Amino acid sequence: MYDFYGIYASCRDAAWRCQLDFGICRLPVKLMSIARLAGIRVVKDSAVRELRGGESGVSISDGNVWTIVYDDSLMAPEARIVIAHELGHIFMGHEYRYAVRRFAFSPKRAGSEREADMFAIRLLAPAFVLHELKMTRADDIAALCGIPIGAALERSRRMELLEQRSRFYSSPLEKQLYAKYKPWIEDFRRSGTRNDPMSAQWW
Repeated sequence: MYDFYGIYASCRDAAWRCQLDFGICRLPVKLMSIARLAGIRVVKDSAVRELRGGESGVSISDGNVWTIVYDDSLMAPEARIVIAHELGHIFMGHEYRYAVRRFAFSPKRAGSEREADMFAIRLLAPAFVLHELKMTRADDIAALCGIPIGAALERSRRMELLEQRSRFYSSPLEKQLYAKYKPWIEDFRRSGTRNDPMSAQWW
């Protein structure tokens, strides 16, 4: 039986730990900053021509250094999801589960792809921040977090369920991360600043 909640909790905690480890304390999450601090190269596919048919991004290891290649013809929100997904593969240790050095979508690795998707959205749109800002509308989530509207719609639906359950801050990790985000959350409440969809601050 597929332990959905166990996988969910693992991906959620990995996303929280990533933000703590790399000093993320405001939205939108700066993916390039995370990659740089982690020693991960992020490269446009137009520069290396690595992607194969149907691929939007890959993460490749030479045994020492990870490189993420993403489709730079994508709009910024879609590219951010791709890069966050590939970071999920790397930070969740998928290289230790599969005898490969190149991660891209494959039906044989559907489990790892699902985990990377769950990591990506929880990294880019942490639920407790949206809760604190009372942000459940998809267009608001998309603008704040720099994610595609489709991903924001899914997050909006998830937020409705989480608000009904009202079980925020049951994890020490979540409490720790909230303390880091709290000054920015309070500033945002005062200013109500929304992000420009083409803004360089997304990166």
